Amino acid sequence: MITASSGAGVLRGNRRFDLEAGIEATGMGRADVWWRQAAGGRRELMPLLGARVCALGAVAYEPLGYQQLAALTYHDEGIPGGPQGTNTLVPGSVVAVRTRSGKLVKVQVQSYGQDLHLRWQGCPPPTRFKTLKVVVGSAPEWLVSRYVVDCVYESPDSSMHPCGTGAFGAGGGVVEDRISDEWGGFPAAARVTVSVDFQPGTGLHGAVTRLEPEVGPSGVSLLYEPEQEIKKIKLVFDLTPRAKSQDYLLLRWLYRSGSSAGSGSQRTLTGADLRENVAQHELAFPPDGSSTAAVDLTVDGVYQGAELVQFKQRVSLPASALAFRFRKQGAGPRYRLEAF
Repeated sequence: MITASSGAGVLRGNRRFDLEAGIEATGMGRADVWWRQAAGGRRELMPLLGARVCALGAVAYEPLGYQQLAALTYHDEGIPGGPQGTNTLVPGSVVAVRTRSGKLVKVQVQSYGQDLHLRWQGCPPPTRFKTLKVVVGSAPEWLVSRYVVDCVYESPDSSMHPCGTGAFGAGGGVVEDRISDEWGGFPAAARVTVSVDFQPGTGLHGAVTRLEPEVGPSGVSLLYEPEQEIKKIKLVFDLTPRAKSQDYLLLRWLYRSGSSAGSGSQRTLTGADLRENVAQHELAFPPDGSSTAAVDLTVDGVYQGAELVQFKQRVSLPASALAFRFRKQGAGPRYRLEAF
């Protein structure tokens, strides 16, 4: 509900009432109407502080809702309540009020006198919704064991509301939900938290990313790519001369953070992978704020039908790509790799 006002009570003579809170107001600062007792016995229900009123007379109270109240014309003049002259506040009569902050409330007089016995009910507009969709991309299975996505938003009344959650494997997934204006309007942004759990063998602690995508006309659409968390290095091999069908390259790497060794893995590039003049492979590493992060890279294999001279090098991170070419090793059939 946009307003918590709903109930019944007494509005005493010359007292003011807060229809948003449903209580008699102690001063002018939080009041919407005043049951004014004027000189000569004249009484009137006066709107206050920018509130507006519309007298409907003896109409059916229960069916009145937001659509009916929103279509009325409101004014800032008091509604006459006798006993001298016109009395528009007889028992059973209904008054529509647009409160000082623009909320719509229907009020019915249940008994009339120096005090008014009233019942009232806030009539909020129909709830609207916008969609939220968060797509999480995939990551290497050797590195990531799980993603957890949690989405919330803060409404204008400062309360927090969940709007989607999901847990996925390394292949990623989609979270879909809705954002509501039920609590006073749509928020400017949602809050999306993505937690990444790494495979136990990596020895790495989990990483958490917090994002605040804007809530646009159609809602929220967010693509979370693992590249936001995971470092990558592309290895490019110049295969000159062209590799033979039985040739292969064995890539092994070990990730280091400072002086500590972390995750390691390996990949074999077979003859089928080496058919073109250039072969490529991408290494992925977890997020790390260390200024001394590095990877120990080793390459073995067979090239041109002979055992390759082992290549071994520590590469400081970040590094976007490494290019390699083959050089003949001495007068024999062996080749060695050199980075350039």
